[in-house]
Amino acid sequence: MTEGQALWLLFAALYLLECLAWLPGGMWLLTGPAGGWRLRRVVRSLELRGRRLALISLLPQARLVLSRWRLIPSTEGLVARLDDAPPEVIPWAELAPLAEDALLRLSGRADIVCEDSGAARSWQSRLERWREMDQETRAADFLLHARNSLDTAAVERAAQSLARQTRTLRRMGVLLLAWCFGVISGAYRWLGEGPEVLWLAGGMVLMLWAQAATFWRVARGADSKVRHRFWKTLAIAFLPQHAMRAPDEIGSPLRAHPLAARSLLAESEWLRLCREFWKEARHSAAPGSALEARALEEFFSAQDVPLKELEPVPDRHPGAAAWCPRCMAQFQIKDALCMDCGGLELRAFDSGDRND
Repeated sequence: MTEGQALWLLFAALYLLECLAWLPGGMWLLTGPAGGWRLRRVVRSLELRGRRLALISLLPQARLVLSRWRLIPSTEGLVARLDDAPPEVIPWAELAPLAEDALLRLSGRADIVCEDSGAARSWQSRLERWREMDQETRAADFLLHARNSLDTAAVERAAQSLARQTRTLRRMGVLLLAWCFGVISGAYRWLGEGPEVLWLAGGMVLMLWAQAATFWRVARGADSKVRHRFWKTLAIAFLPQHAMRAPDEIGSPLRAHPLAARSLLAESEWLRLCREFWKEARHSAAPGSALEARALEEFFSAQDVPLKELEPVPDRHPGAAAWCPRCMAQFQIKDALCMDCGGLELRAFDSGDRND
């Protein structure tokens, strides 16, 4: 391996590292707008202190971080979705919320990582209020929070604003990516260590400085404050991988539910997500699921989405008498329970439902 090839591999590895981000569990990534906005869940992979390693995108894009409802009040206590495991219920008497940067401590045995320090402080204040309320008042306050987080117009405005602010940064990032791994690499392969390659490298340095100046201007006028703006600008001016991923530094986590991104997604994709969230909330025996289903039902009603469209009846298999509305498994006995879904009651097929 030549020195040039080793340097190319080093730059590629450094760039791939910049494509990764540590995000709290339960978050959703909304990236775009190149090729249309895409929404995906931060899956469980490498995890450290409540944060998961997520691949943002291979090309520079605008991104927004959305979150489902992870804290729901119930009569038994605060329902906390700390992970992909079953929800944990913290009795109100044991609840002692304390925000430490982005970490929100709920009790001596449970804590949750929020989107940022502002979200952690906001949740601390809300939980302190919930602790002193009766369940009816808590439920009303949660429904208000749910309606605010399902504001589709707010998410659309935030996405369009972020796309507009980062347009120049994204274009320059793609140009730098092509220049570094395409133009300079090709020139080095065919021309060797000649003056032409040095001229191309000098051109990339000028582009780095232009990207740094653009970032400084955009960060100063961004909708949300960019922390450590000076040091990030300095890194962009001298490190190509940071300059290519400069758009990632603009914007902050949006305290909105993934379903609020309706206007940015294809209708079929959005309806698929609606069915997933509805089945998980409506057909669950976990505490707090009834309140979550109520909030979703209000949202679907406002969006003119009939509930029957979210609960399609599966094609009936020969000999099947009932089906599980959550996992869609089919059974030959109507009065059985789906133990895979926590003992969920089955739904019987109508006589008119056809067989395969």
